[in-house]
Amino acid sequence: MVKYDHKFRKSGGVVVGIRYDFSAAEILKQLGYLNETSGEILEKFMEEKKISLPEVYCEFMSAAMDCPLLETSDIWVWKMIPFVMKPYFFYEEIEQVIEDQKENWEKNTQKYADNIYHIFYQLPGDRWQEKSCDYLKIGSDYGAGIVCFGIRRQDLGEEDPPVYMNHEADPITVWKKMYERLSDYLLEVVLTALACVDYSTAQEALEEEGWEYLDYEEYEMESAEDEDGILEDEKWQEQMLAQSGIDLELVKRVNCAYGGELFFCQDEGKECFYLGRTEEEETTLTILSKEK
Repeated sequence: MVKYDHKFRKSGGVVVGIRYDFSAAEILKQLGYLNETSGEILEKFMEEKKISLPEVYCEFMSAAMDCPLLETSDIWVWKMIPFVMKPYFFYEEIEQVIEDQKENWEKNTQKYADNIYHIFYQLPGDRWQEKSCDYLKIGSDYGAGIVCFGIRRQDLGEEDPPVYMNHEADPITVWKKMYERLSDYLLEVVLTALACVDYSTAQEALEEEGWEYLDYEEYEMESAEDEDGILEDEKWQEQMLAQSGIDLELVKRVNCAYGGELFFCQDEGKECFYLGRTEEEETTLTILSKEK
């Protein structure tokens, strides 16, 4: 069921309101992104890896694959900057390291005795799970590459499985659950990209498609002053939220890895989107609007 706020308006005889309940895939599709070849590519990938992929992941990739908006995001969408990045298994990475290093190890076994890759090398493949289960790696923090995100192989058949993270400061076998649901991870990735926290990639991509990024006051805020001629921050925020019609009690908040919380909603009457960010009780709004 579509979630609206309790304030409705009429536009052309149709009752409209603020919509809050967008998934990551829906946001991308609303912004005009759709990859018609993603289904075929994912089918081939699943056949090659002999796996199933979560329904939430497949739905997301139907809009996200090769999406320019996400080329510098924390989810691998095939086409990235500066090269292609697609999912692969943790065990595949181990196998590659073993292949590259085994000659050195065999020359001096004692020297590498404590090397975790060497330990895997000494074990038959069916015993690797004693050290760690396998993960399908689906993303990493863009640029730094300090962390990787993955889904446990045994969870891939679930519709919306948990997402785990490995930090480079931890052993490669230590993965911590970071998101209870894949959908939460994907939504955070998309909103962080749209907020242009570290990179302006999303804004540049959307502007090429005719979208505008505007601060709320640039879009429609009427100037207001108090007795001293300056509207206090708290009053400004109250007026901004009142005019936009957004109820902060209804927004779906997503933690931003770079601080604060993000939310996304749509004013269906004005046919624009609001991207909100809340930090230390201060809320800012950015408008995404497109000329027809």
